[in-house]
Amino acid sequence: MRKSMLAIPIALLASLSPTVLRAADITYNVNQSVGASGSVTGSITTDGGTGVLGTADILNWNLVVNDGTNPTFDLIGMTNSAEEVVGLDLSATATQLLFNYSGSDGGFFLLENLTIGDGGPFACFEASAGCSSAPPGESLAALDGEGDEVFTALEGTGVIGTTGVAPTPEPGSLLLLGTGLVGLVGMGWRKAVA
Repeated sequence: MRKSMLAIPIALLASLSPTVLRAADITYNVNQSVGASGSVTGSITTDGGTGVLGTADILNWNLVVNDGTNPTFDLIGMTNSAEEVVGLDLSATATQLLFNYSGSDGGFFLLENLTIGDGGPFACFEASAGCSSAPPGESLAALDGEGDEVFTALEGTGVIGTTGVAPTPEPGSLLLLGTGLVGLVGMGWRKAVA
């Protein structure tokens, strides 16, 4: 009887798929100034992971790149642009998307139209001159559709975007918590009966 009572919570936990238990996607609002009057604004969505992020963690983006003088250019995830994360400088918390501009591994986070390396319009967060013609050093660079590149020298860890609110727990996380509590209550009840 004891083994069968323990088998129920274990079977419930085993039946949960990893996709149900993963964190909720997080969308960060981006509002960055670049150069004298340029900007990169919009949003970047991640898979909800925290800590160091890689290319696979970036799910979508919708950014407007503006050099301050020419028409703006939209970078829209998977529609007209691609992304690449190199190094360990891009990270996230539940409420902030961060980049370490002083990273020593030559890392960068690049969003570029149409494909990486084709010289199209881009937004690049870089710890060294890795994806723009900005002078070596830490910078946020943007290139609009007219071919005008602007950049801002930055250092330390900077906030790329914020959510403003902490994400709510996923239903799978709540189910896991509930299953654990039911198991604890069941164990306590068995001890009380015995």
